Formats: sequence, structure tokens, C-alpha cells
Amino acid sequence: MSFPESIILREKCNQCQRLDLLNMINDALVLVESQTGAILFMNEMALELYQYTNAESLQLSIVSIIHDSATLNQENMRVAQQYTNGYVFTANHIKKDGSIFKVEVSTRYMTFHGNEIFASVVRNLTPDAKMREEVELAGKVQRRLLPRDLDEDLFRIRSIYQPHNYVSGDLYDFVFKESKDVLHGIIVDVMGHGIAAAFQTNVLKYLFGSALQKSIPINDKLAWMNKEVMSFFAGGDFAAVFLFELDFKCNTLTYSAGGINHFIFIKGNGAEIVKAPGLFLGINEEEVFDQGVCHFQSGDSFLFLTDGLFELISQPISSEIDFWAMHEMCKLLTAGGAGRDDASGVGILIR
Repeated sequence: MSFPESIILREKCNQCQRLDLLNMINDALVLVESQTGAILFMNEMALELYQYTNAESLQLSIVSIIHDSATLNQENMRVAQQYTNGYVFTANHIKKDGSIFKVEVSTRYMTFHGNEIFASVVRNLTPDAKMREEVELAGKVQRRLLPRDLDEDLFRIRSIYQPHNYVSGDLYDFVFKESKDVLHGIIVDVMGHGIAAAFQTNVLKYLFGSALQKSIPINDKLAWMNKEVMSFFAGGDFAAVFLFELDFKCNTLTYSAGGINHFIFIKGNGAEIVKAPGLFLGINEEEVFDQGVCHFQSGDSFLFLTDGLFELISQPISSEIDFWAMHEMCKLLTAGGAGRDDASGVGILIR
């Protein structure tokens, strides 16, 4: 299509006010003549994206804004003609200043004022890519902040951690006070999977560290954490939390549950699911939490799991399963990608 014909087409569109409608679209829209590749029209969002004026756009062709090879572009257009409902592909485009950026193109072959054209909605993928890089980095930092597995004279710890996406709403932490032969731990499962959930897990980790400094029962520590975290859970958010303390002088596990209402206790006679009542944190500032106690001996083990992992385990659990088999099964379940949630946990084997 020649330059005058492009003007004629715009005059027709102005008469029927189609250009006004196309400029109301919040995405970049480009109309290209199918035979010649001439750009017939760019809406205001497209002009802004590619940095051209309306007058300059009249002189452009598709090769002016595409950085990919002509062969690849022709193949995309050929395929687009075969899909009457539209065709979506990614490409590299170029702005007036020469900068190259990746885009997603949703194009459709159609007739427009008697001309066969490709109408393409173009979405800049660069912001998405930058955000994804930042989220991936946040996920890596989050993973590095988790404590490493421990091999002590009194116990061994093996953890499981599998975010559903890059960052997780799950968290675990543990602190061994060797002078007192006491292992303190926490399992956290915040509603959601994104950056906000990751931030909230870090708040709870900080509160856990502060609660360890308080000489109060474990259920009161959980109640204190609940009060402190309320301001970080506005808008209906909440968190499931499980606190535990293993005293190796008394051979007792003391625990308090707030939304994670179960754990697995493996003894000589098989695995047992222990239920522990308790409401989520972040809902009721004055919530009172229960405290439970059970005794253990050498060879026993515990698995404290978030719901995303616990729900993947088929029940009833085999009476023949031991700690290592259970841990291996948890790793396989999370690695298989079958879950729809973050999946984490801490396993502790008593020596």
C-alpha cells in the first residue's frame, strides 16, 4: 500500500470514528497491510511504546519495528492467517531510539475497509521479565536464610522445602540451645505464595527469635506472637504456625499449634498422626492457645509439616515406614510437582 492509500484508509476510519475507538484500547495496537507490510495505523499506546509520532508512523513498515529475521516474521504471519481466532507469539521489536525489547504479539488476519490486514496487540514483556528476575532473586535469598540440616549427638534434622512458585509462604526455623539440651523450632504457613507472604513469614521468624528470649510457656509464646503479628495481617490475611520444643534431658516434646493442627510421630510400633487444636494467627488478637506434651525415646522421630506437604501423603501411613523412608517419600512428593501449594517441613530423628 502506498502512502496516499494509507492516508485514504485513515480518512475512512476517521469518518466512522474507528480510530477513536482503537485509541481507547489500553494496549499497543498496530494495523499492518498483509501484502506490503506497510503500517497503516498505530494507536496512541503503540506510538508511545515505539516512540514515534503519528506523522512518522505513516512512513513505517513492519520491518521498521521488528528486529527478528524477515524469514521468522513471514512464518509468523503465514501461521496467523491459518488461525481465524488469532495467533499469539513472542518476538523482538525495536524502538525509534534503537533499543530492542521482547514482546508478546496477539495478531489476527482480517479485512479492514476492504484491505487485508494483520491487527496486532503488542505487549511489552520487559517489565514482566524484570519482575520475574526480582522474584527469582527474592526466592533464592529466602532459601538461603533457612537453617541448614543438623547432625548432633542427640538428634538429626532433615528438612523439606518446595515453594509452589519462586517465593514461598512457608518457612521453618530451629535453634538448638546446647547448654540446656533443648531444641526450639517453628513451622510457618502464611496464606498466599507471593512477595507479601514471604515478607510475613520473615516477620514471624523475627518474632520467633524474640519469643525464645521470654521465660514463658510455649503456648504463651504463641499467643504473644499472635498479638505482635496482627498489624502485619490486615485485610483478612492469616498464618498457620506450629511451635515445638524438644527437651533432651526430660525426653519430652512440648508443642503449641495455631492453624497447623497435626504432626507425625514415628515410634517403634509405627507412624501416628497427632492432632493439635489451635486457631490461625492474625485473626483474633486475644486468642488463647493450647499446649501439648508427649514423651519420646531413642529411635523415635517427628515430622512437622505444612498443609501443602501433609495433604500429599496418602493415609493411612504404613506401619512399616521409618524416618528415612518418610523423609524420602516427602522429597519425592514435592519434587514431582503434584502439589498446588508451598510444601515444607522439618523431620527430627532422636538418636
